[in-house]
Amino acid sequence: MIYQCHHLEKWANANLDLIEESLEKGQKAIIIIAGASSSGKSYGSKVIANYAEHEGYHVVSFSLDNYNFGLSGIIPNKVNLNYFDGKLENMPLIRETIKRIIYNVPFDKKYDKEVLPKIKEALKGIIPSSSLDKFMDALPKEWALLNFDEPSVYDMAEAASDIKTLLTGGKVHAKEYSKVVSERVQCDEILDGSNADVVVVEGIYALTDDLLEHLKGVNTIKNFIDGNPKSLYLRRIIRDAKTTSADTAFTTRIYFKYIIKSYNEIIYPSSKNADIIFANEMTFSEMRTGELFDDRLELKTKDKSKFEYLLKNSEITEKLYQRDDYFVVNGETEENMNVLRLRTVSYDEGKTFIPYNLIHKGLKKIRKDGRVIRPINVLVKPGEFNKIWSSEGECLLDFYRAGFVVGRVINKLRYNVIYKGQKLKLSDIETRGYYVDFDEPVNKQIFDEIKFLFDGDNK
Repeated sequence: MIYQCHHLEKWANANLDLIEESLEKGQKAIIIIAGASSSGKSYGSKVIANYAEHEGYHVVSFSLDNYNFGLSGIIPNKVNLNYFDGKLENMPLIRETIKRIIYNVPFDKKYDKEVLPKIKEALKGIIPSSSLDKFMDALPKEWALLNFDEPSVYDMAEAASDIKTLLTGGKVHAKEYSKVVSERVQCDEILDGSNADVVVVEGIYALTDDLLEHLKGVNTIKNFIDGNPKSLYLRRIIRDAKTTSADTAFTTRIYFKYIIKSYNEIIYPSSKNADIIFANEMTFSEMRTGELFDDRLELKTKDKSKFEYLLKNSEITEKLYQRDDYFVVNGETEENMNVLRLRTVSYDEGKTFIPYNLIHKGLKKIRKDGRVIRPINVLVKPGEFNKIWSSEGECLLDFYRAGFVVGRVINKLRYNVIYKGQKLKLSDIETRGYYVDFDEPVNKQIFDEIKFLFDGDNK
């Protein structure tokens, strides 16, 4: 039977119950946490460790992420599998040799044409000369197909061996993987299973056969953490922007090209192996953070005549046509509080529109003074859309396949104007009304005048 829950405390206590059951039988509790990319596995493992330690249990925790082969291993391993049927010898030495060469090379140039000759020279004598050219020709081909989100990226046999060692009271060297250099890095920490009551292991493929086959006969408490498509996408792209050297356009392209495919075909199906499934959506705190903050002084009205009065008495410096598509997911009730928006713009007075950017807006701060302060994460910057999609239609199709729908489409007509020396942005937003945003510095007299004009609309 699979136990399902939607609350963090309930989920943590369910694991505590099963920990207690294992210890009653004289067995260490092995907690395995799997789930979608960016579902909250790392945070969840810390929560369970804290709960268990609060109960007086000794806990050892580690992440399967740190068993990543690194780019010096992922690409050569794929070449070995796909071009040599997995029979190429000296793979550990091949990986270590390539690692020394590409370690400090920027992410997007690891297997660049300027780096490949250095790799080839270093591999002479390690790979037979009859196979070296074939190996080198295959490296850039597999590099072009890079996918961090598949089981072969991780050394599951090594991870299972470490779990068994801890289970029997042994010690293992902790592993550490750096997303900055995309390689394993030196780690001096020792994990000690001698006095551990609980071992917590988390990773996206922790419930696939790649790991479980190596753990046959081991009593495990198996968890799967999931989330709705918006939570998973936003967590992934916002997290990677902070923790990796890859830009958001690269991350978005990889997300829709590979991650969704892996989730649908491998990760989600592994949930059938879970004892507990936890649906972990974006929290209030997560929707209050962003890389930037939209900070503007804004007034609004429903009265078109008041808006037209301002427009008539202003000098118009720019007129902009915009169309915004808002992505939503099943069960979302307050979409405007967690906005995922694709903007397209028109340069021919609304006849045709082209993609401009993709952004996320979180929760607004509570204010009385008319100032709007809201976290913003720019997911696809202006000018980068074509790095990911060839058309707006292709973009919409990718979002649909990932579990999104377009909840609403809003047309906006915006004017940049000067009113009595004050720079303003006037917006006629379909179905929403009319807005005035003030550029800094704000002339208080002009602000009060427009506020009075709008009368009770901004109380």
